[in-house]
Amino acid sequence: MRIQRYGIVLKQLEKRDLELLRQWRNDPKISQHMFQQGKISSAMQQRWFLAINNPQNFYFLILQNKKPVGLINLSSVDYEARTAFSGLFIYEDAWLGTDVPVRASLCMLDVFFQLFGIETVYAKVRSSNPVAHRYNSALGFVRSKKIEMGLGYEYELTKKSYMKATTLLRRLATKLHGSETTLQFKHTKANSRIRNLMSKDRDALASLNARFT
Repeated sequence: MRIQRYGIVLKQLEKRDLELLRQWRNDPKISQHMFQQGKISSAMQQRWFLAINNPQNFYFLILQNKKPVGLINLSSVDYEARTAFSGLFIYEDAWLGTDVPVRASLCMLDVFFQLFGIETVYAKVRSSNPVAHRYNSALGFVRSKKIEMGLGYEYELTKKSYMKATTLLRRLATKLHGSETTLQFKHTKANSRIRNLMSKDRDALASLNARFT
């Protein structure tokens, strides 16, 4: 899947992207904020990809000016409970502190809240990462409980809280980059099912000014 909205492109992770992601993930500036510590081998990365390459997990490279600058994901999607977990990191320092991570989050959450029927998204943040705590709070996430033996917190974001907290952010992103959403899929059975799911709510498609290619 490839999503384009608010001037940002989210490209679903492919096998050819794994080595780049592994290099990012093993860099101390990224790994220090993760709950899972230690070096990730190529074999470990391959096994992880096999486990997440399915309709319950969506990992996207964030493309800015056609170049990958970070990763964002919605994972462990429960279509019956309408819940999922989210995560994000920006690797390229030039885009830290800019609106790129915000636009990437808005892009992903707009689509999954409105077209997938997701009602609640959770995020896990280490206690030692104050930037992530502030960032999640700005999107409407609320701290709910301690996790990982006190090493961090779980945050909860409802669709209603998200829409309220990000009203001005989405309005500004629309003003600067337009409101059109482009959704592109490769022709596979799994993608056909996902596309059919996303096509059901005509009102949501209209509100996102969405089109499929």
